[in-house]
Parts: sequence; C-alpha cells; structure tokens
Amino acid sequence: MRKNKEKKIILFALGLLFLNMTNSLWAQAEFKARLITGVGPVSNVRIKIESYSTPDEIRQLRQVLAAQGEYAFFAAFGQLNKASLRFTGGLGLNIGIHAAYEIPADNGIKIFLFGKSQSIDPGSSLRSRGGFLFLIVVLDLDKNFKGEGKVYETSRIRFTNLNTIEMESSVSVPKMLVNVVPVK
Repeated sequence: MRKNKEKKIILFALGLLFLNMTNSLWAQAEFKARLITGVGPVSNVRIKIESYSTPDEIRQLRQVLAAQGEYAFFAAFGQLNKASLRFTGGLGLNIGIHAAYEIPADNGIKIFLFGKSQSIDPGSSLRSRGGFLFLIVVLDLDKNFKGEGKVYETSRIRFTNLNTIEMESSVSVPKMLVNVVPVK
C-alpha cells in the first residue's frame, strides 16, 4: 500500500515537472517566411521567439517613460530581448525584438512583435518621422501555426490599460510576410 502511494506521488511530481518544462518550451517558437518588400528581391526571414512580454515588464516600461523620459524608456526597452528577425538572401539583417505578445484569433493566433524602427528595404534608410519609432511585426497564424504577416517599419505604439502594447498608427506601407510556417 505504501509503495503504491509513493509511486503516485513520484508520478504526480514528474507530471508537474513535465508540465512546467513544456510551458517554458512553448514560449520558444521559430518560424520561417518570405518577405516581399516591393523593392528588390524576395528575402527569407527567420523569426525566433524566446519569450513573451509580461504585464509587469510593460508596467515597468510605462513607469520609466513617465518618470525618466524617452531616452530612459528606449534604453530599458532595448534591454528586453524577446525575439529576433533574421533576414537572409541579400539583406543580412538581424533585428532585435523587445516586446512580444500572442493572442487568440478566430481560427488560430496572432503574434505581435515590437522592435526599434529600422529599414528592411535594401539600400534605403529611415528618416526621422516625428515619433514613429517602432518596427512592428504582426503574424496571423491558423491552428497549425501557418499563415502570413506584415512588417511595419515606422509605427507609433500606445500602452493599454491591461499593461500591453499595441500599434497606434503607421506611416509606412507594410511589407508582406508570406508562407509563414513553423520551423521543426
């Protein structure tokens, strides 16, 4: 009788350990896609998500912005490393992503990635556009984690009451990500 109880406790503990490990692994995801810029050749993109942003991290960013201003905010924002975009096939860019969210959608999920504004067109650079300082990637994925997305190079963000970030507006025409699929 005692051995049976010990086995149940050990199996329960192993189950909890496994559940904890799979939750932390689930936060890590990698996708590949094709980027269509409208200028130059199509590029391959790897999107690697290490973790998602927490409401506490966003609350802290809001506090830094309110108390210390934009420069301190961008320094704190740049310290958060949530994901990366790696462009191959000509661009050779590696863009850091500093905030990331996944939310349920009608038939799958949407993933929002936020980084510092950067041009992804070959041979061009961004000009200062008065506060439009963020690069935003929106992935629209089905239940099999396949789909498409958009990359906004110069966007403005806002904080929500739920301690998340969302895109307020964008002055750039979005670049298309097609054939977004998970990397196995």
